Order: sequence, then structure tokens, then C-alpha cells
Amino acid sequence: MLWAALSLFSGLGDSILYSMVKEFKNSNTAVLLFVQHALALPFLVIFLLFNFPDHVDPGIYWVTALNAVLLLISGYFLRRALQTSQISISLPMLSFTPLFLVGISYFMFGERPNLSGLIGIILIVAGAYIINVKTSAGFLGPLKSLYTVKGSFYVLMVSFVWAITASLFKAGINYSNPMFYTTFVYFVMSIMMLPFLIPNSKEKFVEIKSKFRPFLLMGFISALMTSAASIAMTMEKVAYVIALKRSSLVFSILIGYFYFKERGIRRALAGTAIMLLGGAFITLI
Repeated sequence: MLWAALSLFSGLGDSILYSMVKEFKNSNTAVLLFVQHALALPFLVIFLLFNFPDHVDPGIYWVTALNAVLLLISGYFLRRALQTSQISISLPMLSFTPLFLVGISYFMFGERPNLSGLIGIILIVAGAYIINVKTSAGFLGPLKSLYTVKGSFYVLMVSFVWAITASLFKAGINYSNPMFYTTFVYFVMSIMMLPFLIPNSKEKFVEIKSKFRPFLLMGFISALMTSAASIAMTMEKVAYVIALKRSSLVFSILIGYFYFKERGIRRALAGTAIMLLGGAFITLI
């Protein structure tokens, strides 16, 4: 059950990161993406020193390059979605990533969930969907919006791409080990983000300098949560790991209620209960 604990821990890290991003809502998007990867590297290198792989397969290079490009593309489409549509309509589409993973991980690794695991994945997706749906749009609002709102289609594409990148993460881990691949991906992502810092570079680096301590904390949390998920992928099917990682929604609700003083969480609690039931199905396989 260590894999389940690591997946949940990774979800908690995601939730804390989302909360910190909310705190820095006025910060530049490129800056936030860069510090999340670049400032995680010192910690990842330290972790790597204690778990360096005996062998690195050359296949890791194409996997990492493809993964980094897909992550950048998904980041672009997610930003486009947030610019062109209501968040409450579009973001529920992200909850479909674990379902996409069932097919993709079977195609790439021959991983096939059993009945209990599949029920658990479906329950977690349903719970995440319910949490994100706003009553003003109706329960089927996000699905109907696929035909009318570009943002919803963009986010559905992001959900599918994230299923691919999660599978590529496991492939990269198989070519080396969790810590090496995580460090390598974060290094490549940091390099690829540099061109986005060039416009208004002076202002962006002044912002990084002025907020260096909280940004460094973001990097540390990012390193921890990604490392935990990577290690979990070596122990269990990637679809199960990502499904439990979606528990970040549960932690986000609690943080939103107690820290940001957000209210109106009855529907969220119902979705949370469904997600927890799904988690039980997966962990009790």
C-alpha cells in the first residue's frame, strides 16, 4: 500500500501548489511555470544523489523530448481555455484524465485494471466532475459546452495529453529510475521555459528575486510531489496512481474552506465522498 500513500501525498502536494498559485494570482504565468520547475532542480539533484540509476537507456532522450513538448502544448491550451471560457464550465474536463489513461496505459504497457480498480477510477472521475460542476450551468453543462465553448474542448485535449504525458513518465522511469527521470524532465522543462522569460525579462527576474523564498518553497513542494508520484508508478498501474493523485481536489476543498474561507461546499463534499469511495475500491484491489 506504499504506492497509495505516495499517490495521496503527491495529490496533497498538488493541492498546496494550486493554493500557492492562487496566492500569486497576479504573478506572470511564465514566471510561475519556470520557478516551479527550475527551483525544484536543486532538491531533485539531492534526491538523485541517493538513488542514481545503474543504467540509463538511450530511449530516455526521445521520451523526455516528447514529454516536454507535450507538457508545453498542454500548458498553452490550458491557458487558452482559461482565456476564452468560464473556468466552471471548462475545468471539469480535466477529471477525465484517469479514464483516458486506462486505454493509453494498456496500449503502452499492457496494464489492464481489474473490475474493482475500474469502478474506483470511474467513481473518482465522477466525484471530481461533480465537485467542479456549477449549479448555474447544470450537471451536463460542461459536456454540452464541448459543442459550443472552445475552452471546454481545449481542456478536454489537455486532459487527454496529460494521460499521454503520465504514460511517458512511466516509460522514462522504466528507462532509468524515478529520480533520474524526474530530474531530467524538470531540467529540460526549465531550459524550454527560458525563451518565455525573454519578453520583459527585467521585470520577470525582479519578481523572481523579490519572491524568491516562497518560490523556492514552491520548487521544493513540486520536487516532493512529482518524486512521490514517480516512485508510485514503479509499484502500481499508472491509471491507479493518477486517479488517486486526483485526490488533490479533496485537499483543495479543505484548504479553500479553512484557509481561504470559501463557502458553499455541500456539493463539493458530495463529490469528495464519491472520490473517497473510489479510492477505497482502488486501494482494496
